[in-house]
Amino acid sequence: MPPSPTSRSRIGPHLAADIAAHIAADSLPEGAHLRTADLARRFAVSRWPVEQALKELAETGHVRHEPNRGFFVRQNGPAAPAMPPDPVHSAYLRLAVLLTEQAIGPQVTEQEIRDRFALTKRQTSDLMGRLIREGIAEKRAGYGWNINIELTAPDALAHTTQMRLILEPAALRLPCYHLPAEDIARLRRVEHELLDGTIDRAPPDALYLRGAQFHEAVMAGAGNPFMLQALMRVNRVRRLLTYRAMEDRERYYRQSREHLAILDLIAAGDHIGAAFQMEAHLRKVRHSLSALGFIAAQDVAASHPD
Repeated sequence: MPPSPTSRSRIGPHLAADIAAHIAADSLPEGAHLRTADLARRFAVSRWPVEQALKELAETGHVRHEPNRGFFVRQNGPAAPAMPPDPVHSAYLRLAVLLTEQAIGPQVTEQEIRDRFALTKRQTSDLMGRLIREGIAEKRAGYGWNINIELTAPDALAHTTQMRLILEPAALRLPCYHLPAEDIARLRRVEHELLDGTIDRAPPDALYLRGAQFHEAVMAGAGNPFMLQALMRVNRVRRLLTYRAMEDRERYYRQSREHLAILDLIAAGDHIGAAFQMEAHLRKVRHSLSALGFIAAQDVAASHPD
């Protein structure tokens, strides 16, 4: 059964804004091909809503559509569409606090979510659908949803940083590792744009997206789709667990400079040096989160190899 007109109007605007933010965050050049399958995988949706969102962006001049070829980035178009106030996103952020404080769950019902966040039935379904895509919740066989307490436990964030410390440097040490020069140049442009003022202007979610995409792009150089998918899933979970730390803009300056140092080593062919730099970078990220109270000091000390 095809999606209803209601679902078309409900999905399109928010996904269109997310795709426009992705184009800006990745500094995609004029003419870059926006592949439906890639975007569906990135935003954890099916291809159909991605196609509707791209059509909407084509209608407003943000991308161009070429019949029988697909959608492509259009530079010098209008500014990215502003996302209207979204009660589902607001509820998502408020729910993040409750989840990390273990003040809700591990089982929730539709009525509980609707009452707590003043959502409609459709909005409740949208909210829980997002949590299901991010691996935070799953539909119960009977009624309501189960919250994945392993992902919202106090030490969950420490576990994600531990996994990244194992996974990301290891990817750079693979003999087959290769990051194309054009990808390195694109990633450098993003970091320089951040340092040139975007860090102070961009909304916190956009800054998080750019950082996550840097690490995913570097991981892609390993050529291992399972490693990349694992990192992408971790990044979706981290977004929920750390959104309150996104307002700390000073750390983004430090992280951008460290990203550039990693890219310099990759460009020079020193992948082992890049792996050590990546490990040092991730340790600093972990200590920053610990200083902000998101990771317990004992969890940082326990995962240090010394």
